[in-house]
Amino acid sequence: MVNKDEIVSLYHHLLMLDNDTDKEKQWIETRQPSALGLSTIHFHILSYLERYPNSLAKEIAEDLGILRGTLSKRLAVLERRKMLVAYQDAADARSKHYRLTRLGEDVAKTHDQLLQMKNKMLKSHLNQFSESELETIRQFLKTFNNAEQHDKY
Repeated sequence: MVNKDEIVSLYHHLLMLDNDTDKEKQWIETRQPSALGLSTIHFHILSYLERYPNSLAKEIAEDLGILRGTLSKRLAVLERRKMLVAYQDAADARSKHYRLTRLGEDVAKTHDQLLQMKNKMLKSHLNQFSESELETIRQFLKTFNNAEQHDKY
């Protein structure tokens, strides 16, 4: 019989790995010292803007699944750290576009390198599972993702 407590414990352990001392952040900071102290979401925002320059905050929030208030705080940090610049939309002064600076581009490229290596490694680990097991894993992750985003405590 599968131990649900163990599954939940392992899930929480995965979430805790995203902290200031995790090896992924250390890998990025070794190559980009200016990235010291940034969170994983900061790196994803930078990578998003690398792919979609001049994006509106609304687009970033929707595509990355981030609350607008949370995104606003993260964008402010990146702007203060000179990794991106904001400018107002010509058609709607209430809207801002965001573009990476050279420093932001460098950090985003380093993050992208890490993601490529990590994704390759994770996919190689998934080779040990059958198609039906992979579907179960997909459903599990989808269910936990939905629970994190929508359940009320």
